Amino acid sequence: MEETTKTNREADGTGRIEPSPWPVIDDEVIEAVVRVLKEESLSPIMQVGTIKEFEDSFAHYQGRKFAFAVNSGTAALDTALHVSGVGPGDEVIVSPYTWGATVGCILHNNAIPVFADIDPLTFNIRPDEIQKKITDRTKAIVTVHIYGHPCDMDPINEIARKHNIRVIEDCAQAHGATYKGKKVGSLGDIGCFSIQASKNLIGGEGGILVFDDEALFDEVVSWASHPVRQFQELSDRPLGKYIDSIAPNFRMHPVSAAIANVQLKRLDTWLAQRQKNLVYLTKALSDIPGIRPTYVAQNCTHAVHMIPLTYKAEELNGAPLENFRNALALEGIETNSYVNVPIHLRPRFQEQRFWGKGCPWTCGHAGRMVEYKVGDCPVAEKRCSGEELCLPSVGFHVPCNEYLDHIVASFKKAANQALAGSL
Repeated sequence: MEETTKTNREADGTGRIEPSPWPVIDDEVIEAVVRVLKEESLSPIMQVGTIKEFEDSFAHYQGRKFAFAVNSGTAALDTALHVSGVGPGDEVIVSPYTWGATVGCILHNNAIPVFADIDPLTFNIRPDEIQKKITDRTKAIVTVHIYGHPCDMDPINEIARKHNIRVIEDCAQAHGATYKGKKVGSLGDIGCFSIQASKNLIGGEGGILVFDDEALFDEVVSWASHPVRQFQELSDRPLGKYIDSIAPNFRMHPVSAAIANVQLKRLDTWLAQRQKNLVYLTKALSDIPGIRPTYVAQNCTHAVHMIPLTYKAEELNGAPLENFRNALALEGIETNSYVNVPIHLRPRFQEQRFWGKGCPWTCGHAGRMVEYKVGDCPVAEKRCSGEELCLPSVGFHVPCNEYLDHIVASFKKAANQALAGSL
């Protein structure tokens, strides 16, 4: 189905240009969902049917031996950390510039987050900063491909191999992005994806892990599935003696898998168009004072889940970011400050409040006191102090030059207002 941007004149008389809606729910998606409702169990407990189809198709797409579908990206990360042996007293290195669930999953496993600063252009965790944070307690590194831009994975993997620690990729925003020709999610030990409804590959809700290690597969099944599937997969294997119903049950709903199966067939086409639209927008924004367009590193392709820009108030007469965003909103352009406060400076981490009684930071297994303070991650802190300006990528999956031109015109208008002292 061909889609383009549309004009909203008939709807409200504003004449604003609106993006094509996301997610795409068309007849093929509806038919797939209806088939599941009519023909499959709504609570499957084995690897069968639509969920198995999605696992197999996504493993093939990623070029990995195994895929395991779960009910959220958070569940994928939580499972990846658990099967990596992360537990009480362990430290996990992670970016402070991410969605909170990335870090929350470390806490879920009773481990201690250790934050390493980010690159000022890609906003991803920096390998040299990771190296500074390694201790004998470090059990894993979580790399977040923020906004859809791949992390610099080669040096990160080299650090991990040197210290015998696991690399877990948070690919929630980066379906199809590549680093040196390889898809993210295929670069570390485990790749974790979300298929929540705002993502580039959607299932409504859901997540999936991908990896190559058969022993890891057994651990994942043992931890994250119904005992019937555990029996199906593990009865003749070493972990078979642990088959039980005490672990969290993270299985995906088949309706989510049905939606995702249809969407996966379209992902690369949509991704190519997102990238074309990003190139167009980047060029058009590049001569506007106070606005730094999205950076894409050499040997990387961007998944364009969001369009991160950098706002420089000093080039715009000191106009506060919030005033600039309000001016854009008057033109119908939605923007946000995605992280807003770096994770390490949020109250929960300043007060070390999670499980209670100071855990996991002060539990008996902790090898040292890890504290978080201003100045720990200066690049992330600077970005969150009035520079963070993000555009959603709604509509970027189809040709939308008219909408992109409207974005650019709105930015130019707001910049001119700022320079005139009227913001």
